Amino acid sequence: MIQTFQATDALKSSIDYIWIAKTEKLPPTNRQDIIMPLGHINIIFNFGSPYHLIDKINRILIPDSAVIGQIKRAKHVQYGENLYQVGISITPLGYIQSFNYPISQLTERICSVDDISPGMKQLRKKIKNAQNHDSLIEAINEYFLEQISSNSMDTRSANHMLSYIEQRCGNLNVSHMASYFGISISTLERTFKRYVGLTPKAYGDILKFQQNVLNTQRSIDIYKHYYDQSHFIKTCKKFAGKTVNELDCSSEELTLGFMLRHNNRS
Repeated sequence: MIQTFQATDALKSSIDYIWIAKTEKLPPTNRQDIIMPLGHINIIFNFGSPYHLIDKINRILIPDSAVIGQIKRAKHVQYGENLYQVGISITPLGYIQSFNYPISQLTERICSVDDISPGMKQLRKKIKNAQNHDSLIEAINEYFLEQISSNSMDTRSANHMLSYIEQRCGNLNVSHMASYFGISISTLERTFKRYVGLTPKAYGDILKFQQNVLNTQRSIDIYKHYYDQSHFIKTCKKFAGKTVNELDCSSEELTLGFMLRHNNRS
C-alpha cells in the first residue's frame, strides 16, 4: 500500500524520498497509524477519505494539503476507508532552500501548506491530474527545482552543521560541536534551531534512533547505544509510540510497519 520513489539527482540533498500510499478499502485494523520523528518536514496531499490526528481524546481534522513540521515524539493518526496520499519527505536543507516560511515556526505543528507557500495549490493540481507515477514525480521535481533556483539563500553553514550531526549522532557532544564551529552553546542552539526547527541534541537523538534501532536487526545488542535499558525503552516509546516488545511484534500501523520492514531490508 506504500511505494517510495527517489527525486531527481539534483534534489538528492533536498528531498529524501517521495511516497504514495493508496488503497481503495483500508481494513479497519490498519486505520490507526503512527507518524514517527524522522528529522524531516513532510508535505502530504490527501486525495482520499478525511483523516485525523488523535491527540489524547481529541480527533483533529488534518488539512487535505498539509505540512508536518519537525516533531519530537510519535504522533497518532486515524485514516478513513479510502486511502490515497502523496507525500514529499523534505530534508531540513531542502526546506530552507525551497521556502521562506521559518522552519522553526513549524515545529510540533501540522498545518495547511497555504501557510508556507500559496504556490503549492498548483502542485497539488498537477499531482491530482498526473496520468501515472512518472508524471507525478516529474511534477514534484519541476516544482522544487524551480523553488530552489529562485532562492538565493546561502545554505553552506546549515549544510555544514547538519553534516556534523549526521556523522556524530551516535556520540554527539553539543559542547564539542559549539567549539568546532567557534561559537557559544546558546548561539549554536539558536542558529541550529533556525535551520532545522530542533536543537542539535533533539535532532541528533532522532538520527541516532533511526541508525541504531530502525536500520538494524533489533536482536543485535542495541542497548549498548543507550545509557541503559530503561533509557532505551523510554526512547523507543517516545519516537516509535510503542514499547520495545511491541516494536518487535508485527505492526498493524501502516507507516510504522512500512518503516520497520523497509529499514530492516536496508
